[in-house]
Amino acid sequence: MTDVIHGPNPDDAPVLQQPVFAGRVEPLVERPHPVAPPFLAPRAPVGRWSRRYVGTLVLEDALCAIAAIAIGLAVRLGIPSDAQIGHYFAVSLVITLAWLVSLQIAGAYELRKVATGAAECQRVLRAALNLAGASAIVAYFSHMTVGRTFIAIVIPAGAVLQVLARFGVRKGVYARRKRGEWTSAILAVGTSESVRHLVDATRRNPFVGLVVIGACVEDAETSSEIAPGVPVLGDVRQAAAIAEQISADIVAVAGTGLGPRRIRELGWELEGTGRNMVMAPGLTEVAGPRVHVSPVDGLPLMWVDQPQFTGIARVAKRAMDIGGASLLLLLASPFLLLIWLLVRITSSGAALYRSPRMGTDGKLITVYKFRSMYSDAEHRRADLLEMNESAGGILFKIRADPRVTPVGRWLRKFSLDELPQLLNVVAGSMSLVGPRPPLPDEVERYHTHVHRRLLVKPGMTGLWQVSGRSDLSWDEAVRLDLYYVENWSLGFDVAIIVRTIWAVLRGRGAY
Repeated sequence: MTDVIHGPNPDDAPVLQQPVFAGRVEPLVERPHPVAPPFLAPRAPVGRWSRRYVGTLVLEDALCAIAAIAIGLAVRLGIPSDAQIGHYFAVSLVITLAWLVSLQIAGAYELRKVATGAAECQRVLRAALNLAGASAIVAYFSHMTVGRTFIAIVIPAGAVLQVLARFGVRKGVYARRKRGEWTSAILAVGTSESVRHLVDATRRNPFVGLVVIGACVEDAETSSEIAPGVPVLGDVRQAAAIAEQISADIVAVAGTGLGPRRIRELGWELEGTGRNMVMAPGLTEVAGPRVHVSPVDGLPLMWVDQPQFTGIARVAKRAMDIGGASLLLLLASPFLLLIWLLVRITSSGAALYRSPRMGTDGKLITVYKFRSMYSDAEHRRADLLEMNESAGGILFKIRADPRVTPVGRWLRKFSLDELPQLLNVVAGSMSLVGPRPPLPDEVERYHTHVHRRLLVKPGMTGLWQVSGRSDLSWDEAVRLDLYYVENWSLGFDVAIIVRTIWAVLRGRGAY
């Protein structure tokens, strides 16, 4: 029985700009202007759309602050007197302006940090906390008569409203970026391999708004393509001039093949052009909490912490698992009973299905699920192998599996068949968040690096479940699971749990 997996228009004139390197002039060979990659829509200048976007954020933040203040006034005063209205109107104006300043200080309006999902929410919440602390200090020293209940209502309510409003704005940005709008064009510089890796990373997540439109490399011929739609426009010495020619917004140095002197010179050449230079190191799949940068005599060293599989953080994770799973079992017990009855009376066989899976360190565990298939599903699997739709051949998934019962199809769509795994979480064989629990025969076909998925407990939900579930290829599912293993944290778990709610409600990729 299977489970639920869960460019711009260039001028026609020849290029006349010559880059200067360490006191000498290098001639720039005249070359035809590259054609914009076909997947790009005409791009508006970054300055234009970024001002519009930031202006929208400022307006919605101010409106959310005003709405929160109105809520606070209604709860605190009911029907206020004329004197109270005047007093609180002045206070409300100050709070709104202070809130916008706090958001600015927290980096909530920086272009590199907006429309980034959880990171953006963290900055909004940090601004609210800073505002609460500043309000308490000002009220104490100025002996203001603003009610503490008023502040206690306004700031949390405003923070929640701002997070929800930014979610809506962010979805609008994502829709534009999916059409190729509101993006930043990148000229990638480095080796063919490092540039290709950068292209793959940006295309896997188009919502970040970074699009590689050309490359400057030493180990490929000009006019060839590093990737579909990404032409080689010259060598690395011509990067600054070519970035000007194609109106790139960012010059990204991929990998470490250029050397420190050339990177420094490239930075000098970009001074005053308004273009940013970004370093894209070869280290991948390692997130911020494990990475620290410290300079040594002007050389920035990147320190990478070892992934943590033991210690106090794991104890806290286990406490969250027990508390969260127990609470969910208690609240969902009537619903679980209803599902049990539906499964039992609509098809023959036990309502609960016990599935052998591989747990931490490759130990065999029994995972509980509501039965979503007919009782002879395992015997019919061999006859359906050639219908497998899972890319990669490791998993066995069929979108319209004939073995799934009508009730089971509904349970799978919303992942309700996996609710009994709360028992596994309480017992300790699973976690609320973790990699997908694999079948034993899948593990037998793992490549060496894939076994790292077994370093942590499997989870009821995980990064792959909230990123597409069964619609993902095998390689992408493995990449997401390994990313979780390498970068686990309690905050990461909470973010995945929040995203799971939305993924379950949408029901996409579940079959």
